Parts: sequence; C-alpha cells; structure tokens
Amino acid sequence: MRNLLRLLRFLRPYRVQVAIAAFLTLVSLAGDLVTPLVLGWTIDRGLASKRMDLVILYSLLLVTLAGTRSLAGFLQGYVQSLAGQSVVRDLRHRLYEHLQHLPVSFYRKMPTGQIMSRVTSDVEAVQEFVSWGFLFLSAGLVSLVGTMVILLVINWRLSVVVMLPIIPLALTVVGFDRRIGPAWEDVRGQMGRLTTVLQEAISGVRVVKAFAREGYETNRFGAQNQTYRAKSIRRGRIEARSFPTMDLFMGFCFVVLAWYGGLLVIRGELTLGFFFAYQWYLWGVIWPVRMMGWLLSIMRQSLAAMPRLTEIMDAPITIGDAPEAVALPAVRGEIRFENVWFAFPDAPDRSVLKGLDLTIEAGQTVAILGSTGSGKSSVINLIPRFYDATQGAVRVDGLDVRQVRLASLRRHIGIVPQETFLFSATVRENISFGRPDASQGEIETVARQAQAHDFIMALPKGYETRIGERGIGLSGGQKQRIALARALLMDPAILILDEATSSVDTETEYEIQLALEEVMAHRTSVIIAQRLSTIKMADKVVVLKDGRVAEEGTHAGLLALGGEYTRIYNLQFREQEELAALSGAPVTEMA
Repeated sequence: MRNLLRLLRFLRPYRVQVAIAAFLTLVSLAGDLVTPLVLGWTIDRGLASKRMDLVILYSLLLVTLAGTRSLAGFLQGYVQSLAGQSVVRDLRHRLYEHLQHLPVSFYRKMPTGQIMSRVTSDVEAVQEFVSWGFLFLSAGLVSLVGTMVILLVINWRLSVVVMLPIIPLALTVVGFDRRIGPAWEDVRGQMGRLTTVLQEAISGVRVVKAFAREGYETNRFGAQNQTYRAKSIRRGRIEARSFPTMDLFMGFCFVVLAWYGGLLVIRGELTLGFFFAYQWYLWGVIWPVRMMGWLLSIMRQSLAAMPRLTEIMDAPITIGDAPEAVALPAVRGEIRFENVWFAFPDAPDRSVLKGLDLTIEAGQTVAILGSTGSGKSSVINLIPRFYDATQGAVRVDGLDVRQVRLASLRRHIGIVPQETFLFSATVRENISFGRPDASQGEIETVARQAQAHDFIMALPKGYETRIGERGIGLSGGQKQRIALARALLMDPAILILDEATSSVDTETEYEIQLALEEVMAHRTSVIIAQRLSTIKMADKVVVLKDGRVAEEGTHAGLLALGGEYTRIYNLQFREQEELAALSGAPVTEMA
C-alpha cells in the first residue's frame, strides 16, 4: 500500500487533469448505467405496446447515450494519457537527476545494467498503471457498486441468486492477486540481471574477443535469458489458470440468470424488457470483477517495479553541499591532507588511508608512487570529493573541501583518469564538455598542448568527427590525449593526472611532457606515477605505503636516502634507466 500511495503521489501536479478524467469517466459510467434501462423501456413500453414512436424515441436516446459515452471515453483517454505520460516523464527525470548527484560509492554496488533496466522497463511498467490502469481500476469499482445497487432495486431475489457464482469468482481474484505479485517481482528482478549481463558484454566486447570468450558470454546470457523465460512462464501459468476459472464462474452467472430470470418472466414477476436490461447490467458486475484480475496484474507489475525505483530515489546523496558551504574563491592550489583516514563505504572496517599527512604547495608538481593498495587512487579521489574522508580533513587553500560548494571546487580541478571515458559525440563536443561555450581557437590550443591536434585533423571531419561509443573509434593513446585536452580547457588551478600518458608511445609521451611542463608551470599538479620520466620531472615525489606517507622528496634525494623509494626503483626502474642510457632512447613504461 505504501508503494501504491507513493506512486499516486506523482499525480499531484496533474490533479486537474486527473479530476477532468475522473469526471469524464463518471459521465461514461452514467451512460453505461442508464443504457440498459432505456433498452428495457424500448422493449416494454415500445415493442410491447406496439408504439413505433416510442421505439424511435428510445432508439434515438440509445444512440445519444452511445455517442456521449464514446465522446467521454475518448476525452477521458486523452486527458488521462496526458497526465500519465507527464508523470512518467517526471519520474524518469527525477531518477536521472538523482543518479547524477549520487556518490561514486553508489555505482560500486549497483551494476549499470540494473540501473538501465530500472530507468527503462520498470518505468514503463509504472506507466501502464498510471496512464490508464489506475483509472480503469477506480471505474470498475464504481461500476460494480452502482450496478449492484440497480440490480437489487430491479429484483433483489434474482440478484441474490445470480450473485452466488460471484463469490467464488471474487475468491479466485483474491488468490490470483496474492500469487501474481511475487511472480512479477521475480520477473522484474531477473530482467535487471539479464540487462546487466547484456551491458557488460557489450561494454567489454574487446576483452571478450581478445580472450575468444564469445561462446562463454553467449552461454552466460543464454542462462539468464532461460531463467527469465522460466520466471515469465511461471507468471503466465498463474494468469492462464486464473483467467479461465474466472470465465467459468462468469458463465454460471448467466446460466443462473437464464434459469431463474426466465422463470420470473414466465410467472409475470419480471418483464421481458427488464430481463434483457438485467442481462446487460449483469455485465456491469461481472466485467469489473473479471477485469479486476487483469488490472491487478497491471497494478502488481507496477508495484513490483516501484521498490526498484525507490531504491534509486531514496539512495542518500552523501556527497553534497553542506548548509554553510561557501563558493571557492580564486584558487592558488595548496592542498593539505591532515590526519586523513579513509575507508570505502561498502568496506568501512578496511581503512585504505591511515592518518595520512601530506602538504602539496601551490604550483608544485607532485608525483605519487606506491604499490597496489597503498592508497594512491584514494588520495586523488578525495581532492575533488568523489569520496569524503572518514576522519581528518582535506584542505584546498586552507578550506576544508567539505565546507566548499561542490561545483565551485570541481570547477578549479582538471582530471585525466587512467581509464579514459569519451562520449559518443564529436571530438569538439568531447573536448569542450566542461566548457561548452569555448571557442574553436581555445579548443585547438589545448588540443595542440595535448599533442592531439594533428591526429584530429587527419580524421574524416576533423573536430566535427563523431567517435563511437566510449571512443571505440580511437586508439587508447588518442583517447588519452583528447581527455587531457578536455581537462586543460578548464584552465584548472589543480591538475590531477592518473598516469595520463600510460597509453601513448614513448615518443608521444615525450612530446606531451614537454607541453605539460609549460602547462604545469602555473598550476598545482598531482600525478599518479607509473613511469620514471614522470617521476623525474616532478618537484616532489611522495611514496605511499599502507595508507601513509613512507617517504617524500626529489628523485635524487630519495635515492640517496636508500629507503622504500630505492627499493621500488631497484625493482622496477634501474634496469630500464640503464638500458635507456645505453641506447639513448626515452625511458619506457614501468613494468
């Protein structure tokens, strides 16, 4: 019931349209209730008395009632559909807007396929009920009550006898409602799992092909598809058993009417006109009860979808603006980590950072180094508040980032992730994503700085070339250079590079680093280091171990220290540097 009330709450902004639709439904129902009575008059007052003028009069009245019902039905359907589609639009927009503001931690626990299934097929299930199912259900209840009252007035004894088969019919509907709800919940949940498999296989198509796992993925999808079929068949079996049973009890109602009603006509206790009118009215009782099963199926389908939608809508926005948050003024770029502890929300007992203290001066280029699990990614994720520190504070120019308006903080930070994501839009639109108003000249300037201009101009339509989904039409190095240009266009005071040159060859890397030296000269740069060339160009190297700063200093100073950095250098860099010195080639990527 709570889910139903919450669903109907979305109709509030459109209560005028709903009221109009309800009024038109009542007009149509009034026509339905009067029509059998007029038919009875046509037979009893017109045909029985052999007065053709009354037959014509009542026939015209029947035509008028039919026209009124049809017009009211058409207008009601249009108005209700308008309100229903508006509700679905609002619901889908609210879901999408909420998804945009949910923290990164939410996406760690909910697969993309599940989200897509909920925003598409689950919303469509809600649409069916809101657009017409709810009003049909309400109209059926009104028709049922109104018709039963009329039947009792016509002949209460006949009504009591004829309604006896309605009791098992109603019990069948109640039993159907109890079984169809869980069945629809299973179907909806399985559709989410099926969509997840589909989304993963399509997004990872290169990996699938690289490992020749097409057959495995086909079987995996087939297994989920088979499960969906089984759950859908189970749901269909419930409907297949219930609906014919309902039809059987409906038939008994007319059998009883033919027997007992015919007996009353023969005895003269019921006119022939009212016998036919009664038969028509009986449909006004049976139709709502019979349709109740179908409408309950629609309602249950919608109610099964609603908790899946509310799970998204009710997910807390844990990363947002504090009530007293202020806009970040012009940024110098000083970053300080003060006794920072951090654990991912889905693993609160396993701290990644453990009392981290680190200062990055304004305008300084800092390379962060460490083994897997040392906390490198957590450091760069805390600066733009993709996550919040569990304890301690991260400060930019002395201000706690949690006390700064999120949009103003991120406006001063340019990020190039290691896993580059590009939209299926033009090259120009991808570069100008953070600044849609940027001029073509500005776009080309940053593209040149990122060593991307030449290959972009070689594309079929240059900057207007549309790239495939996730940039599938470009190489890894080309995607990284476009992502770098996108970050540079923001002209950020703080630049975060998650090894932004890992997918380019050494010659291109050298050219990019020459450009970056100029770009980094006037801004704070934080780099996750995987190459020795990156470390050597940094003003300071920070070595992380077990969530803390193990060492910090320059490349030469840390080597002389003979500690953790020296150990990493001897394991991963020394041989490469010696080979590079002998050949005169640039230092290659860290193993």
